Amino acid sequence: MSMNLKVQKLLNNLDKAYTGPICSVKDWDIKIIPKTIMGKLKEHGLEKTYDPDNPINTDDELADRFFKAGYELALELGMLCEDTERIIKIDEKELQECMRDYQRENILGSGQDQVVMKPRRPEDPYPPLLAASLGIVCSEENYLPLVEGIIRYKKLVDVLHGPTLATVYGRTVRSGTPYETLMGRYESQLKKEALWRAGREGMACTGVAGAVTEFGHLAGAPALAGTGNVTMSLCPVELKCTFSNFHRIMQGLNYGHKIRAGGFSYIGGYAGPPEGAVLANIATDLLIPTILQSDYTSSYVYDIQLFGNCGRKALWANSVAIQAVSRNTRFMRNKIVNETAGPCTEMFLYEAAMGLMNHCVSGASKTTQPRSAGGRYTDYITPMEAWWCGEVFKSCAGMTRKTANEIAKKILPKYEDQLKNPPKGKPVQECFDLKAQRPSPEYQAIYEKVRSELIELGMPLDKVYYE
Repeated sequence: MSMNLKVQKLLNNLDKAYTGPICSVKDWDIKIIPKTIMGKLKEHGLEKTYDPDNPINTDDELADRFFKAGYELALELGMLCEDTERIIKIDEKELQECMRDYQRENILGSGQDQVVMKPRRPEDPYPPLLAASLGIVCSEENYLPLVEGIIRYKKLVDVLHGPTLATVYGRTVRSGTPYETLMGRYESQLKKEALWRAGREGMACTGVAGAVTEFGHLAGAPALAGTGNVTMSLCPVELKCTFSNFHRIMQGLNYGHKIRAGGFSYIGGYAGPPEGAVLANIATDLLIPTILQSDYTSSYVYDIQLFGNCGRKALWANSVAIQAVSRNTRFMRNKIVNETAGPCTEMFLYEAAMGLMNHCVSGASKTTQPRSAGGRYTDYITPMEAWWCGEVFKSCAGMTRKTANEIAKKILPKYEDQLKNPPKGKPVQECFDLKAQRPSPEYQAIYEKVRSELIELGMPLDKVYYE
């Protein structure tokens, strides 16, 4: 029996995790990563290029310079396997082959719920895809009606990621234990039931949202077997991977899934300033498809001081990183906005609008949303946030970066003073009727106010999606 080409390449890179250069995790994090990144920034004249007055980059030449430096960084560093403390390196031929042979599109789901993800360039008119939600713990009794509401509107939400379960049959889910294994199967079954209830049986599902380790993923994959679904595998920061990543990806390939693998870059972390996080993120977007054989990556820049990425530094960094890869490759990427304010607040709607407008006009192919209240509290998620994210993300397709930048400069002052102490908002029970599937009058009024403001500033939110 012939070996699947993706499996063959994945095995070749797994072999490198046993034979590559030795490096401790500590040295990688505090010596190799900072020194190499800062050296690349200096070599390419990219130090202090962060522009706080223009949160969304409109300079193609700057994006291309960052791409060149990030490309070199990927080849120079590779990825460190934490389990063996060896570096998985690639050469330029491997990277160029991956870029050359990369698929033209990703088909997700089946039947009437099938959607097509395509590479997008900056200001691309082709609409990006939205998966919902980005984790967020919910009570077991709320899971089904919450998910049913999230995926209610076909034109707004394309893929189901879903919230995470606080309990499984009343027991607290503990990562790495048999409770997580049970939860993996249970969550996948609940997803299928929610899809049936919503009349969207063919909608693609992304992995097991509540799986912290590989146990939950391995348990949940069989219930979602077949083409069109997605396995998710998130790597440690910065430019690292683990056997857990390989476990999840192998299992996904076993069941015919698309592979979504990601790794994040932190402003204020090992990568340093915003410019350093941009380089690390570009390298991540190049290395993950080449080493882990992902069909698309899920990576973004995050501001570690703000626990989100809707401030000026992260908006700018994400715009440059996304544009750099969008302009120079056909790689498809799932870029995430991490809002810090909770449901039923103006600030959440502003944060989501700024982040998603930025990602859309910069060339992201997909996002996973929402991350209301930064995912810190149980039941602080409603379908309303998912609908709003879908409306903004899709409406901004074809918008110019110049227009987006001008809107961002007017909206940021409305919330950025609260980024270090964002409003918690309200839990779903207090601002959304799950039985009737509609927001409270208070939440509806907040939505209409913010939406009207953004339309007046030039955001094209006049399309009809709620049907």
